[in-house]
Amino acid sequence: MKSAEVFAYFSVYNLPMSYRHKPERAITISQTRPKSVLNASGPNEFTLNPYAGCPVGCAYCYLPHLAYKQAETRRWGSYVDVKEGAAELLERQLSRLRRPATVFMSTATDPYQPLEERYQTTRAMLEVFARHPEHGLFILTKQALVERDADILAELPRVAVGMSISVIEDAIASVIEPWAPATSERLAIIRRLSERGIATYILWAPAIVPLKMSLEYIKEAIEKIVRSRARALSLDVLNYRSRQPKGLLRRLLREGFIPASHAQLKSIQAEAERRGLARRIELLPPAKLEPATPLLPFEEDESAQFTATIS
Repeated sequence: MKSAEVFAYFSVYNLPMSYRHKPERAITISQTRPKSVLNASGPNEFTLNPYAGCPVGCAYCYLPHLAYKQAETRRWGSYVDVKEGAAELLERQLSRLRRPATVFMSTATDPYQPLEERYQTTRAMLEVFARHPEHGLFILTKQALVERDADILAELPRVAVGMSISVIEDAIASVIEPWAPATSERLAIIRRLSERGIATYILWAPAIVPLKMSLEYIKEAIEKIVRSRARALSLDVLNYRSRQPKGLLRRLLREGFIPASHAQLKSIQAEAERRGLARRIELLPPAKLEPATPLLPFEEDESAQFTATIS
């Protein structure tokens, strides 16, 4: 969908840009019963995905190009699996951990995608973390719905909420992230959460920048992020570049933009650090882990005992 078409759609229906959602009729919604919701990703680190599948439809998403996703018969972006009993399962698994852990939510979905408004799986998981405040929780989203949970997020002692962005310019974001709020809205959300005392960060990944990126552009971009009161900025280049849809790079070039190079990222990072933005927020004190201590044998969270299509 072109930028002008996106803006016209929301003008006709008088909808705020924060509520740009892929029509639910375009998504197959199923219920699954997972055997696990925590996946070990490193020493005392886990990933947590409240849903399987994501309807946000970012043009640069690398997930559909992974081998296990390509083996699926379902097309990425056309389905969402709602995990039945996920919060109760999370409660049991957190209770079994022998030491405080760091959990990343989410790595393969948006925890605040539109269906969260109905099913509230993510909020139920936050309530579990409120009962286990010793664990650190990083949340990453693109959606305005995260503000709904500001009450519980403000009470969690070890949580950081991040907004993912790809490009500073709203018009370009509306083309490559058609079902997400504009970048300026996301930065405004981060500012409001920051004002509630919640630790916040920005993930600029993949970083999309002007074809001729100047130092002045870098300073202006970082200034916008600084004004959001985020504590940290992480950056990354476009992953799986050779596997991206061929039209993506052509689309960006037509608008005068390109995926940032590693050298350009270093320039952006240097300005970010000069302005006081950390690379990462630390939620837990450093701990020396015993190399011989095995991680819990949690299974892949996308395995399920049954799947039932409900719409």
